[in-house]
Amino acid sequence: MSNSSSFTIACVLCVGAAPEPYLAPMLASIREAVDLLVVNDNSGSTRSDNVAILEASAFAERGALRIHENPFVDFADMRNRAYAPLLALEPSPDWVLFIDADEIHGEQISYLARDVLPRLEPGAARLDAYTYHFFGTFGWITDIARRSVFYRFDPQLRWVNAVHEIPTALRGKAAVVPYIYHHYGNVVQASVLAEKHQRYTALGDPTPRPARAAPNEIFFEQVGRVRPYRGRHPRVARATIDELEHRNAIEFAALDAGFRARRTPGMRLGAGFQSLNESVRVGLRLAQRPGLYRAPIVGR
Repeated sequence: MSNSSSFTIACVLCVGAAPEPYLAPMLASIREAVDLLVVNDNSGSTRSDNVAILEASAFAERGALRIHENPFVDFADMRNRAYAPLLALEPSPDWVLFIDADEIHGEQISYLARDVLPRLEPGAARLDAYTYHFFGTFGWITDIARRSVFYRFDPQLRWVNAVHEIPTALRGKAAVVPYIYHHYGNVVQASVLAEKHQRYTALGDPTPRPARAAPNEIFFEQVGRVRPYRGRHPRVARATIDELEHRNAIEFAALDAGFRARRTPGMRLGAGFQSLNESVRVGLRLAQRPGLYRAPIVGR
């Protein structure tokens, strides 16, 4: 596990049997930033469609793919099983990229990995950035949320909580950069999103899930949170997005129309203030650590 220097980055990823439409572009988005990809395959299949995508990736081509099969218990166990193979690596990686199969980075991820991480002080345990959370279609987001992207390798790192898992034993502070990438996990069919919510509930998620009279109500329940996305999508995602928009044209059109019809003037005003607040919050990171980050803010 090496690159042109002694500085190495591993990535841990979890996949199951469910289709992952964003997996291929996700892999393409991180291929220059990661030296070794370790995958926890929970599918229970001899060779799932997701494993086939992994085996066709640049990581497999250069011998940097390791797949381990484990049964799914809960999300914390899933993360811990994904992380466990790193403990046996010699030498250990310097940093670890945590990513889900529905998150797609821009070209800036390589800049973070190869330029920013080596310049962080020893006391920094993680590098945080921000992500657009898309909802319903590729034209709407709910928020821009802070998320940990890289963790400094630590053999004591563990994840807890059966659902909405979080890392523990992080010994150090967080550095935050004004970089935004894209999360598409909620751009799925209503039935798929409902099934995911049911799985969360079965694992103990206390979030109330009201009854729905129609399939798209699972999206319209959140109409007060959504706002239009007016930016561009990462280059590696555009072919996948075009394909999904073509395949789901009728459903996406109904969602777009429903969101527009249900958004009141008060909702639109509130979303505008939220957008302004998020933009200021992200932008202030440039002033907080001048010189740490010198790349475009939005992933491309």
